[in-house]
Amino acid sequence: MRESEGLYRSFTFIKQLFLGIASLFVGLLIFGYFVFMRHVDAPKAWVAADRELQNNMLHFGERVMKRAKVYERRPTDYFRGSNGILYATNDRLIFIGIAPTDQLESSDAPPIIITEEYPNDTLLTVQHRRLFFLTAHGVVAQRPGYRRGQYGANSGEDKALDELIDYVTASHARQRADAAAERRLRASVKTMVREPLYYTVKRGDALLLIARKFSATPEQIKAWNNLQSERVNIGQRLLVKPGGR
Repeated sequence: MRESEGLYRSFTFIKQLFLGIASLFVGLLIFGYFVFMRHVDAPKAWVAADRELQNNMLHFGERVMKRAKVYERRPTDYFRGSNGILYATNDRLIFIGIAPTDQLESSDAPPIIITEEYPNDTLLTVQHRRLFFLTAHGVVAQRPGYRRGQYGANSGEDKALDELIDYVTASHARQRADAAAERRLRASVKTMVREPLYYTVKRGDALLLIARKFSATPEQIKAWNNLQSERVNIGQRLLVKPGGR
């Protein structure tokens, strides 16, 4: 009886200790979130993102096709939103944002720029998703070897984000179609070059000239056509490349 009572008291103590530690941890997170973290002014973040893109980011010939004002939440920022802009170019998917700072930093300190970029190829997937406990209309961007990005649309930017996703998806469809067409073309060319090639003799032609034109020798032309001499006649049809060569 006493052993059972002791076990019960030990279990109760461990349970209360665990709940106390968990409550303290949650309290510290909430305290840090509301006391130490500064909000990032969204319009200022958008201006900074555009300036960063134009000054440093775009490659030669790269053009912005679609853009949407979004935010992301990182654990290192107490899940406070980092406002910015998601750009879809003809070459990449780029997010540029401003990270929130804490109250211990000077308000005059330069902003902390956050950038994420993904090659806009068929390995990139963009999916509509409800994010941040289903509170935001957003997109998830994934590509092997790159950080998984989750971006929620700012107020009034749902349509812009949907258009950006549609553009990226359509560009991938075009890339796949172009790749399939190129494979078909290569297969057709491969088949064509393995077929026998014939040449019709014209005025002024000689066997030596015909052989040089098709990277052969007169002896080969004679052998392929069972010629007894090097004499050829106008209108004569000669095999100048056997099939499979």
